[in-house]
Amino acid sequence: MLDPRQEAARPSITRILVDHFFRRFFDNDTLNADGDTQTTVIRALSIVAAPGLMVAFFLQNQYHWTSPWGKIEDRYFFVLLSFVIMGAVSVFEWEMLFPDRLDFLVLSPLPIRPVQMLAAKAAALFAFMALFLVAGNLFGALMLPIYDPGALLRQMAAHDAAVLAAGAFAAFFFLALGGILLCVLDPARFRVASPLVQMLSIIALALLLLHYVLYADSLQTLLAQPHGAARWMPPLWFLGLYERLLQGDAAPSFAQPMAQRALHATAVAALAALLTYPIAWARMRKLAMEGVARRRARPARPLSRLLRPLVRCPGERAVFHFIGQTIARNNRYQVYLAMYCGTGFALAVACAVGLRTDGAGMHLALSTHGLHAILPLLLFWIVAGLRAAFAFPLNLPAAWVFRIAGVTVREAAAAARAWVLLCALAATAAILAALAVARWDARHLLVQAVCGLCLSVLLTDGFFAFQQGVPFTRPRMPGRTSLPLMLTLYVGVLTPFIFGVIHVELALERQPAKLLLLALVAAALHALTFLRSDADDAEPEREEDQGEFQLLGLSG
Repeated sequence: MLDPRQEAARPSITRILVDHFFRRFFDNDTLNADGDTQTTVIRALSIVAAPGLMVAFFLQNQYHWTSPWGKIEDRYFFVLLSFVIMGAVSVFEWEMLFPDRLDFLVLSPLPIRPVQMLAAKAAALFAFMALFLVAGNLFGALMLPIYDPGALLRQMAAHDAAVLAAGAFAAFFFLALGGILLCVLDPARFRVASPLVQMLSIIALALLLLHYVLYADSLQTLLAQPHGAARWMPPLWFLGLYERLLQGDAAPSFAQPMAQRALHATAVAALAALLTYPIAWARMRKLAMEGVARRRARPARPLSRLLRPLVRCPGERAVFHFIGQTIARNNRYQVYLAMYCGTGFALAVACAVGLRTDGAGMHLALSTHGLHAILPLLLFWIVAGLRAAFAFPLNLPAAWVFRIAGVTVREAAAAARAWVLLCALAATAAILAALAVARWDARHLLVQAVCGLCLSVLLTDGFFAFQQGVPFTRPRMPGRTSLPLMLTLYVGVLTPFIFGVIHVELALERQPAKLLLLALVAAALHALTFLRSDADDAEPEREEDQGEFQLLGLSG
């Protein structure tokens, strides 16, 4: 028998479940490598809080002296930031918004009521979303009203209400979207539709941020027509709510209709989330208990014949198919790649499509240089995203199969390069098709095709020249990930790389005969990389694996 005081001090079952579900939001190898949930939470909150702190600090010397529309643009940034942060967090945790099959299988046999489990998951989800909502808006809510102390309390109340409402709407919207998809689609179709919806969501969120970066000064022109394109941009609804709460009747004309739209949309999203969440939860519980019938896919013989010249050795083919099946099976990879590809596609769209302002308002227009940037930009993000995804150790138990089968490091690296190269070539073909629809002539398409082929080969070589081991099965090494190195790659290297490729493409369009020279240079660099990787290709990790497999002394 426990002492009554000890019994009272024990946490309740609901509290234990809430803690479990809350930790599950962070316990995955795409976020942490050492299983330290507390450290992962602090890192995640720091990442979402940093933009608001930096921008608020930057505005301290200029916000008070900015024009009225300049202040509106600054306030819009914090509303937009709250919306994008909560949208991105919801998309990244898409599958974890509901209990997964593992939760149901482990917890259902225990003496836990289904309603108790549902309530605990809902409480953990509310705490998770509230934590990021507060962290993302904390510094802006504290610092921005101080810079304009004329009506401090009113400024603070308007700011807090607008940014919190924008973040809450984004969270409710994506929660309702996930619940609706779970309710109307069967498991097989949901697994297909989920990554596509996640990628489209990231594209929309990234385009909203890029729109602010590129066209914040044109905000007054855009809002001069509140019933035009602005009505499809939810952050502008909450900007209207902000101005209405702050200035009252003196607010600009767009504020009143936008504020009404913001309130109605938030109420509808919250109601949809509350109605669909229990239904989706019950549906997932039923599927977990009954299981999902899976049909064994027939081998694609034409595709196998097509891949045989590219992936020759049996070990290479094994690793090649292992990569595809792992990505198709593991949702964490799908989420990560959807966010990565969505960000790259949004950057490409922002480069290719611009806004022009005239007396009739703002109109979409294609940019010649921006269209030339699509190919290098998407290829860079695809190859870099796959390189980062292959480094996630989410399939460590599969490593022993390849070691026992005798798959060499060279075969594993060749399979990874072949898989990435095919993805890059497929993206090149899709870009060429899009440019053909845009009525590019044969000469321009030829230049894009040759440049795409050369870039696919060189980027694959550059990112995978020293790749060792089977993807998804290599444990993380402490100290291998460097934030300054990543920033240098995506800020210091990517920008000159894109401009350099654009310059080369434009030069080749004027002198197509130089395409042969480009192909020869790419072939020479590829051969040099291949020879160097062969010279450095040893198998030191095999020495580390000695003694890992216990043979019970039965071998002769």
